[in-house]
Amino acid sequence: MSSSLGGPDRVIDCLHRMETQLRNVPGYRRGHARGIGFHGTFVATPEAAALTTAEHFQGEPVTCVVRLSNGGASPYLADRSGPKTGNPLGHAVRFELPSGEHSTWTALNLAAFPAHTPDDFINMVTAQKPALPGGGANPLAMAAFVAPRPHAFRGVKAAATLKPPKSYATARFNGFHSYWLVDAEGRRRAFRFRWMPVAGIENMDPADDVVLPPQYVIDEIRRRVAAGPVAWRLVFQLAQDGDDIDDLTKLWPESRPLVDAGELVIDRLHDDQQLVEEMIFDPTRVPPGIECSDDPLLHFRSETYPESQRRRLGETKPAIKPA
Repeated sequence: MSSSLGGPDRVIDCLHRMETQLRNVPGYRRGHARGIGFHGTFVATPEAAALTTAEHFQGEPVTCVVRLSNGGASPYLADRSGPKTGNPLGHAVRFELPSGEHSTWTALNLAAFPAHTPDDFINMVTAQKPALPGGGANPLAMAAFVAPRPHAFRGVKAAATLKPPKSYATARFNGFHSYWLVDAEGRRRAFRFRWMPVAGIENMDPADDVVLPPQYVIDEIRRRVAAGPVAWRLVFQLAQDGDDIDDLTKLWPESRPLVDAGELVIDRLHDDQQLVEEMIFDPTRVPPGIECSDDPLLHFRSETYPESQRRRLGETKPAIKPA
């Protein structure tokens, strides 16, 4: 199998590099190590139901588990690297389907992603290795990663210029990978999805950098949900002829049709955080009515997650050190 298509050797290589180069801690996820789970409900719109026969898009309330996370491989990663620069945050949803099955999706608050293939991702991880203990990524290593990969520039720039959101509740999360919607007549429409905050997009005031702890967004969303529900609107962006379906680094123009597909509301802390931490949020796990694209990184993630779960569940998990 080509190294660009994944396979067991590439999975092992990828996880090894994440464990040894990104400050991973035993017992934690290899990516998005620090997170918090909530109970939620999703209700789709009639517009979404017209585009897909998928169970969770028929308009009835669907119970969900939502995990919000910091994007790094270490549970000690700060929410931001400075008063004006944030670190990536994650948004993962497990839809509990009426059939008894489940479907899972993941998204990031980045505007673009650098890697298109498994090899891209593995080399990106290597480039993120800190130049010095306790330091950030080596800019020269990142430049060397981008140089032969012009498609990666937009994603690297998006990470470098990411503003810290005030809250998960005020952040937009993008799914990046493309999928196909299949309706009752068998018609297929390619789409990407995004979660838009009902509270509106709002970033942290840079002046707050001196008073907020390095890790605060998880504590903030816990308090916010305790005071009242938090919601995001699900929006589908529909592809048109000529749009690249299988390369997540190639964004589609904002002029493409947008469909309001439903609303996700989280209303209380999940009562079993350990159960949430054991879950796999595999973005290829979709029911009939939705089909995965041939995006190689989408399918590589599906190959990697079970091995990552097996490793962390077999490790002794230390308590997070106090700040």
